Amino acid sequence: MLKIFNLPLLFLFILAGCGSENGGRQESSVKTPSYQVGYRVMSFVDSSRTYRPNVEQSDPLYFRPIDVDLWYPAHPGASDTTLRFGYFLNLLQERANFYSAPQKFDSLPITIGRSFCDAFACSQPDLLLQHPTATFDQAKPSSKKFPLILYLSSFGSMGYENYLLFESLAREGYIVACVNSIGRYPGDMTMKNADLIQQVMDAGKILNRLKQESGIDTTRIGLLGYSWGGMAAVLLAMARKDIRAIVSLDGSEVHHYGYSKSEDMDFNYTVNTKDFKNATLSIPYLRLESNPEPGKANRDSTYNFLSKVSGEKNVIKIDSAGHQDFSSLPLVVRTSGKCSLSEVYSIISSQTIRHFNRYLKGDSGGGK
Repeated sequence: MLKIFNLPLLFLFILAGCGSENGGRQESSVKTPSYQVGYRVMSFVDSSRTYRPNVEQSDPLYFRPIDVDLWYPAHPGASDTTLRFGYFLNLLQERANFYSAPQKFDSLPITIGRSFCDAFACSQPDLLLQHPTATFDQAKPSSKKFPLILYLSSFGSMGYENYLLFESLAREGYIVACVNSIGRYPGDMTMKNADLIQQVMDAGKILNRLKQESGIDTTRIGLLGYSWGGMAAVLLAMARKDIRAIVSLDGSEVHHYGYSKSEDMDFNYTVNTKDFKNATLSIPYLRLESNPEPGKANRDSTYNFLSKVSGEKNVIKIDSAGHQDFSSLPLVVRTSGKCSLSEVYSIISSQTIRHFNRYLKGDSGGGK
């Protein structure tokens, strides 16, 4: 049964902090966090796919390279230190130089930092790059087994775009593995099916690799996708039988026609492939959706992805939330610049955690 919520921001914020009624008491579905947050990078190659054309097999880019950013429950030692936001932008530059070789970038962190600050009219690049995170680099992981959440990044991006949510999930006892949005060589993501499928295949390879890790509970796996990564996430979920729940953060599987003819054609190509047309999504699906201001209706029509969902499906439209608010970036920029903050991201995080708590941990208090 489909449930669609279109709730005022304040009411939704209250809802996010409340559980189901139990004997006249209201119990929070989000328990007191037990863990600190650790981070590490895992890298390998997929030898079933080539990446850079017209090079010898000895070239480091001959096979498809894959990097995975992992956030996990940890017990940091006294000498462990937390990362600063600039670490992720430097990592972005390192990967851009590697995946796009021989093209080279040398000032991406400051350039991107400035663009973020300009976009949200707050902070300065140096303040943003030095902004502390709560993520401990290479911290000792907890010895327990935890559910795995595979995060598929937005168009051309990396997981750092939602690291605040990953920190919250790790504190709650989840391992989060981020799948970068990298298309065919030289890595640029497009709306072409051939590029989209590269991210889907990367996610599948990462999932298979992580199942070999001792700390993963392979019976409890969820997917989380933002924007174009939401589209990749549902493609992966429809193709596999080992996923138990999915959350789409304003995902592009719901396509609004009429903005770009070429993008409409690319989207139609994907949804008209045989594999997509014959597939359904049978696992619990939560879509957290931006809510356009009155008078800003879609130009044409909308692809009804909900018709592909045969399992439980819930859609929550969040008042006052734009597409960019489903990322950590607005909050991080505004916090680093000591500007006014919004509760929107807290709501998005709470609803995401509630969904995974319900379907990956059996927490009935996570119901809607």
